[in-house]
Amino acid sequence: MSPSQTSGEYDFFQIIDKLERTAPEENEKKLAELGFSLAGVNEFIAKGEPTGELQSILDNLAARGLRDFVKVDYQVIRGLAYYTGVVFEAFDRKGELRAIAGGGRYNGLVKLISGGKVDLPALGFGMGDVVLLELLKARGLLPKFDAPMFIYALVEDEALRPQTLKLVHDLRAAGYAVEYPLTPAKPDKQFKRAQELKVTFTARLESGDYVRLRNLATRKEIVAGVNDVLNHLG
Repeated sequence: MSPSQTSGEYDFFQIIDKLERTAPEENEKKLAELGFSLAGVNEFIAKGEPTGELQSILDNLAARGLRDFVKVDYQVIRGLAYYTGVVFEAFDRKGELRAIAGGGRYNGLVKLISGGKVDLPALGFGMGDVVLLELLKARGLLPKFDAPMFIYALVEDEALRPQTLKLVHDLRAAGYAVEYPLTPAKPDKQFKRAQELKVTFTARLESGDYVRLRNLATRKEIVAGVNDVLNHLG
């Protein structure tokens, strides 16, 4: 519960949060105990008249041409354990899926998790990757995950894994897309994986100082010094 909320306010918001999932008779009873009527609450929600705080946000959005994308919905609660102001949720325009993202304003959360060291009001949100994936699929907008992998670093000798990881790091730092086996695997399985990824080169450390590069298209192999590998990847 937010420090600014009384027990009654918290109970009220919890009822609103579950309004559509709870029988009307039960909602009526719970609201009556707090001095409200279900009809009055439903009427307030249906009107959706913005408060002064919400209106300033709407004006801001309107000035940026975004007003038509926003709807005031007083039934969006999002659990008030730490929110202290406006909360929001984002949906696809057809309204076919659950919320893609949601968040809100919280004035005391940073202070709470920092043990009082930092008192910084903030706003945050989280996104649902599964919902976003389904939306992109439904709209035919899911990109093809076919970005080419350029190098596969083979680790045939586990004793050379640390040096191989250093090689992978250096190649990636130079802008190359590099993959390598995360766990020990037989050489033939590693090579098969390299073929599946359609890499241009495989790279295998033969010692701490030399790397065997193989071009999978031409099958040409060269042995280069670790510090000279980049000169042979053109």
